[in-house]
Amino acid sequence: MTQHSLTDSLDPTLHWHKGEPSPKPEEVKLLKELVELIPQKPAQATEMLEAQVNNGSSGMMQMVLANLYFQAGRLPEAAEAYQKCLRDYPEFLRAHKNLGLLYLQQGELDNALPALSRAVELGDNDGRTFGLIGYCLLNKGKYIPAETAYRQAILCNPSNLDWTRGLAQTLYNLAKYEEALALFKDLAAQNPDEQEYWSLMVNVYLNLGNEAKAAATLEIIRRMDQATAENLGLLGDIYLNQQAFSLALEAYQEALQTGHGLPAETPLRTADILYAYGSYELAEQLINDIRASYDNSLNAEQLMKLLTIEAGLASVRGDEAAARQTLEEIVKQDATQAGALIELARIYYKQARNLRSKMTPNDAEVETQISELVQRAILKLEQAARHQDFRLDALTEHGQLLVNETQYAKALPLLKRAYDIKPGTNLQRYIKRVESAVEAQL
Repeated sequence: MTQHSLTDSLDPTLHWHKGEPSPKPEEVKLLKELVELIPQKPAQATEMLEAQVNNGSSGMMQMVLANLYFQAGRLPEAAEAYQKCLRDYPEFLRAHKNLGLLYLQQGELDNALPALSRAVELGDNDGRTFGLIGYCLLNKGKYIPAETAYRQAILCNPSNLDWTRGLAQTLYNLAKYEEALALFKDLAAQNPDEQEYWSLMVNVYLNLGNEAKAAATLEIIRRMDQATAENLGLLGDIYLNQQAFSLALEAYQEALQTGHGLPAETPLRTADILYAYGSYELAEQLINDIRASYDNSLNAEQLMKLLTIEAGLASVRGDEAAARQTLEEIVKQDATQAGALIELARIYYKQARNLRSKMTPNDAEVETQISELVQRAILKLEQAARHQDFRLDALTEHGQLLVNETQYAKALPLLKRAYDIKPGTNLQRYIKRVESAVEAQL
């Protein structure tokens, strides 16, 4: 709702309406002078009225003074004047309405709503009043009556886009997504450069489960050069869900370039996912961008996560010594860093397998080193499994390690626990193969 929607609702200052208090005979001359003076010199008119208005003045005189205060931005004085007017004339429709407008301008919805509603009770059928009532109800979370008020407002003022937008937002909050979408489309068609309407459409598409349409709409905003960091981050999330990693990275990088608005956790989570899916080059690019954008503002937890991903990427590049050193330092500082524990376990086991591939037969010393590395890996995975958010990964990794060590019977319960957390056909097939291996060992 625009400020204009509030201020242009003031009725013509001096017009008398049926049912309202009429001016006293001795006040008519002054009011005629004010008709000439108010448009040219409102401050002078206010001073003239202040000198004349007293407890014996008519409601019309009080109303005119209240309106002048309101239009001059003297809101406390205007509120007091309207309230005085209503104490003397409780059925003064315009005083209720204008007091409601004043409360709205001050953000006092709890006071504005009854004032505007009382104006309607007294016969106000102005679409703007219904629209403002809808605005109050929407912001108070009373969506069903808000829908009724907005529909009445649109019926009276179909060209007022504030009311159409309010109705669309209300329908969205009522989960009437198809109806909301039709209105947002209409708003965007009438104002194609208004980014807000396109962004609201995105939310509707997401609630309808149509990620493709949501992404296409976000791309429209992007081509308009109006995409915020939040828009681009959301676009990256959608592409990430669709495993379109290059497109996701592009969106996140653009979001980072906006310089504000994207929480560091978003690109960090994305880099972690890219790494987990084996998109190492893309993960490396994003890590570099995160370093450039957030290096000095990352909190301790975020920095640990960043270092963990960097260590994993170092291991992929073959620099296992550097990766191991970084991860061991992380878990030394904070033994609850489950992601680092899992990554460290992977490195220990990778080093164990490398030693095994190069060892000569009956080399007891190397065999001892291998056994120690395997046990270290298992210990780290057991520690990581104590943290709920990482339990699935830790159990799966532990089970696969034991399978590689041909310890099928020990691996099976771990894999089944992982499956209970998150069932999946790939893991189910893997478990069946392990069950067959257990039977073959018996």
